[in-house]
Amino acid sequence: MVGPLVSLLMAMAQAPAAAPPPGAGAARLDVKAVVAEVQKRYDGAADFRARFTQTMTSSAMGRKTNSAGEVMFKKPGRMRWDYEKPEKSSYITDGGGVLWLYEPDDKQAFKQKLESSQLPAALSFLTGKGKLATEFDIVFAGKSAHGSPGDYLLSLSPKAPQAQIKSILFVVDPRTFDVRESVITDGQGNVNDLVFADIRVNTRVPDALFKFTPPAGTRVIDTAKLGK
Repeated sequence: MVGPLVSLLMAMAQAPAAAPPPGAGAARLDVKAVVAEVQKRYDGAADFRARFTQTMTSSAMGRKTNSAGEVMFKKPGRMRWDYEKPEKSSYITDGGGVLWLYEPDDKQAFKQKLESSQLPAALSFLTGKGKLATEFDIVFAGKSAHGSPGDYLLSLSPKAPQAQIKSILFVVDPRTFDVRESVITDGQGNVNDLVFADIRVNTRVPDALFKFTPPAGTRVIDTAKLGK
């Protein structure tokens, strides 16, 4: 149910300062400096919203599923993912420890403790908690089918073993240090590829968007009580 949230990663940024475009003569930073710039982008953004596309590849089934929608974050700890394709659904938390999954077509909502969900440790970085360099060992990635010439490609490995994350590839814009794409591989070899577009920050996203009250007639399922 909450497995897709494993890939809910990255793209908080503030209004970009001018930086030289990649190309001939452009200075390239070392990996430590790139990580520091990315961290600064996240730390400097009070809120963030973007369009996203997501491709999930099942290792066991050899099957890909595609989805798309809009994502919003607001510090401290608030997030909302509105999936529009292939079916409408929303993942919502106001940072108070409860995660909601709402499926309007089925008129049902799942309630879950955020700490017991399958969210990766890196998500704490998205919502204003945690540091990339503290959670991960990070090096430049080798050749990849992801990104464009001039992008920084970062390969992240969790310092503490995690079932949800074996490795992460970040595609980092060399001008703004936005993370425009994250590719997560879990311990079973499943791959979650998330691409962000139309990134906007510090737009004063309303607090009300992170509050969820099940509409009348909605079946509410508390996952903590399932199987009891």
